[in-house]
Amino acid sequence: MKQFTKRDEEFICENCGSQVTKLGYTSRDHCPECLCSKHVDKLPR
Repeated sequence: MKQFTKRDEEFICENCGSQVTKLGYTSRDHCPECLCSKHVDKLPR
């Protein structure tokens, strides 16, 4: 069974530089402005 760590944090998009705010209810790994994503799975399968 996969285990995920929820990280609901603000970040600055590495692609477009936009400030991305936290959602408050779930995690997000993509920028809502340019839709660039950063997959952060430690053990992707």
